[in-house]
Amino acid sequence: MMQTYQGYFQKGRFISPELVEIPDNIEVFVMVTGRELPQPKTKAQKQLEAFDKFVSAIRSIKDEPLTDDDFAELENNRANFNREVAL
Repeated sequence: MMQTYQGYFQKGRFISPELVEIPDNIEVFVMVTGRELPQPKTKAQKQLEAFDKFVSAIRSIKDEPLTDDDFAELENNRANFNREVAL
């Protein structure tokens, strides 16, 4: 019986998003596709991207005055920043 599992090798180990149990002493075939998987982003990278988007959005509205509705929406969707950001 042939089964196929999709995953990748990292530091010599097979990594799969699904739980894979392959018994010892079982013949396997490995097919290399040549496609490079995107590297997962660190938490810091994700936070920096979000901050950059935020700054870009703020800069894009600098020429338009904020209305009362804008202030109300900001008040309803506000975020509290209690940590320092080190860039």
